[in-house]
Amino acid sequence: MAKAMEGMGWQIALIDIDRAGEFAGDDVDRYSGLVDLGRECSGVIINLPTLTAATVINVYGQMLAAVATVPLALNHIMPDDGAMEAWATVAGTGDIMIHCPCFGAIRYVRIYSTVNQAADRSISLLGTV
Repeated sequence: MAKAMEGMGWQIALIDIDRAGEFAGDDVDRYSGLVDLGRECSGVIINLPTLTAATVINVYGQMLAAVATVPLALNHIMPDDGAMEAWATVAGTGDIMIHCPCFGAIRYVRIYSTVNQAADRSISLLGTV
């Protein structure tokens, strides 16, 4: 059973379509800014807001806090054995909460949307142990 980290609260992963690129291959309409979960986590709970475009959401991890570090897609347990992404969602759907468990010990993450978002989106994250 996933357990929230004691003393740590929800963090915001902002897909900010106006921010400057931070790493090689950055797409500011798809990647969130870097989120520090506060310590190494074995999973993350994602609370998705309403999205402006149909999309699949993926969790990307970084070993370092440096924003120039290129993030890597995290593999995690999925309802589809062949999938690497978090659950798919559709435009206009919000208030979806998903748990991406068992991707090891990761502290720094970004959220990636497979489709450009037309406006800034704040995605809430909670690290789990």
